[in-house]
Amino acid sequence: MPGRILSDRLNLFDLATLKIEHYHAVHKEPIAKVRYSLTAEVEGRRVLLVDDVCDSGDTFRVATEHLHERGEPALLRTAVLHYKRVSSFVPDYFAQEVIEWRWLIYPWAVMEDVSSFLLEMKEYPASLEAFARALKQQHAIEVPRQILEDVFAINKP
Repeated sequence: MPGRILSDRLNLFDLATLKIEHYHAVHKEPIAKVRYSLTAEVEGRRVLLVDDVCDSGDTFRVATEHLHERGEPALLRTAVLHYKRVSSFVPDYFAQEVIEWRWLIYPWAVMEDVSSFLLEMKEYPASLEAFARALKQQHAIEVPRQILEDVFAINKP
C-alpha cells in the first residue's frame, strides 16, 4: 500500500510488487521468505523498494537479495513509513523513526491484527469494553468501537 500511495504522489506509475512473508498476524515466523516473486525487470533500472515498517530488517534483507537475483539495478534505495530503531537494517528514507518498539496497526491490516490479538487472549473477553481494556493494557493499543464489534462478529468462540 505505501508503495502505491508513493507512486501516485510522485506521479511515477512504473510500479511492481512482490510479497514477502514474515508475520502471520501477530506471529513472527523465524525466517522471512518471498511468497510471490517480483516479475518486473530491474537490470539497469533505478529502484525504490518500499514497505510499511522496518522492524527487524529481515524483510528488507530478503527483498534486496531477491532484487539482485533478478539483475543489478542502476540504483537501489529503500523507503519505509516507520523505521523502528531496533532494526538491523536502516532504510534510506523513512517518514517516522520509532524509538521505543511498539506494535503498529495499519489500515490495510486492522482486522487481521486485532483478530489475532483477540484469538491470543487466554480467555475470550466477556464484552467489547473488556476487550478494549485488554488491548490497551497488554499492547498499548486503542481501537475504535466499530472495529471491535467487527472483530467480535467474525471471531465468535
